[in-house]
Amino acid sequence: MTPTIDARRRTIRTAVQTLVSAAGVLLVVIPVVLQTASEHLTAQQYATLAGIAAGITAGATLITRIMALPAVIGFIDTYTPWLSTGEPPEHAADSIVE
Repeated sequence: MTPTIDARRRTIRTAVQTLVSAAGVLLVVIPVVLQTASEHLTAQQYATLAGIAAGITAGATLITRIMALPAVIGFIDTYTPWLSTGEPPEHAADSIVE
């Protein structure tokens, strides 16, 4: 699989996972709590929660896309090999103290 296709798949997976999580919390849990505290949510309050869920999803998607850039992957592989998705570079084994 090419790096571009893999990066696109990771971005889409993150967007879907974040959307499900954010929508579950912001559109289901919070309204229930707010309804318990007051009589009902206004349409504007519910729209605000939906907007926040969309913002969280967009932010997580953007971060995932940035993390998939070759420059960022190279930085991670070089300076933080324990976060790398691939095999650690040869010089990373030299820094391990036994």
